[in-house]
Amino acid sequence: MNLRIMLRPPASLVLTRSAFFTAAFIVLVFAVVVSITYTPAAGAQEPAPAAVETSTARLQAVSPSIWVPGTVISRRDSRIAAEVSGKLLAVAEVGQRLKQGEIIAHLNDRALQLQKRDDEANIKRLQSNLRFLVKQVERVQKLAHTNNTAKSELDQLQMEREMLAQQLVAAEVRRDRTLYDIERSHIRAPFDGVVVERLLQPGEYIDTGDVVVRLVNLDDIEVKVQAPVSVSRFVDEGSVVNVKNDSVSVATRVRRLVPVGDERSRMLEVRVGLERGGWVIGEAVRVELANGAAAKRLTVPRDALILRDREMYVYKVSAAENSEQSIARRIAVTAGAGAGDYIAVNGDLRDGDTVVVRGGERLRDGQTVEVVKADWVANS
Repeated sequence: MNLRIMLRPPASLVLTRSAFFTAAFIVLVFAVVVSITYTPAAGAQEPAPAAVETSTARLQAVSPSIWVPGTVISRRDSRIAAEVSGKLLAVAEVGQRLKQGEIIAHLNDRALQLQKRDDEANIKRLQSNLRFLVKQVERVQKLAHTNNTAKSELDQLQMEREMLAQQLVAAEVRRDRTLYDIERSHIRAPFDGVVVERLLQPGEYIDTGDVVVRLVNLDDIEVKVQAPVSVSRFVDEGSVVNVKNDSVSVATRVRRLVPVGDERSRMLEVRVGLERGGWVIGEAVRVELANGAAAKRLTVPRDALILRDREMYVYKVSAAENSEQSIARRIAVTAGAGAGDYIAVNGDLRDGDTVVVRGGERLRDGQTVEVVKADWVANS
């Protein structure tokens, strides 16, 4: 009994441990409360305003539109054929760039050169005969005043002289035709371009009209579009349209509209002008064409739209209350038809409101901003 009493810890030691754990718990709670309620000192620096570029929402006429597929083509894409027959001696390589007038291919012109020599010899013979007849006519004319026989002979000689002169003209024409054939035996580029296909090889015999190469100009390009017949009521030559591929989007103009639709497909052809740069002949593009009457709508630059998490919004810049700073407010919008580099939107915006077009991806709702460039211009 006395042994059990001696092994029990003293009461003072138990109390000391309980007080220790209670004090530790109070300190921990105090630290949490301080961390939650702590505020920075009054002199702490605020984050710098975000730099943005802005533009203005504006009312303008906007037409409903549709996007239709198109293809980039060259306005000068030719299959160059031979104008004379003969054996090919040389043909330009695929990928070779040629200037207008440079030789694409040339044929063996040996037979034509021989024909030219024969034509020239015939011309000289006729010229000699003509000179003799001219002198003969002059001699007989002197006798014709006194001799009736000489008059009859004079008429005969004058007729022969005229006939020989015409034969000489015909011989010169044959010679010129031979020279023209010699010139055509050298097939020349009708415009600047690149050889994209070689259909015949050196050593082959070709006839007149056989295609030798395909030559394509790389600078004079446009978009060929097959569009529904209904767009012809709202699209004219000179109308502004948008063209885009996976990486480039530009505003351009309709160059030609063929106002005749196919009775099967109910489509008609539209040609849209395009500047060289970033486009590949043969690539697929999409073209925005008007497909309804124009109406006044509020528009913003396309670059002002931000799409994130299936939401579409813009940032509207306005002055902060009781401050000289500007803040950006996020405004949810829905997009409508396009108008060049602008697009119609529905949302809490008014004509003349300032919207962010550069730097909006990094903004938060209510964040202060600094406008580094106002009156943003499309494609600037």
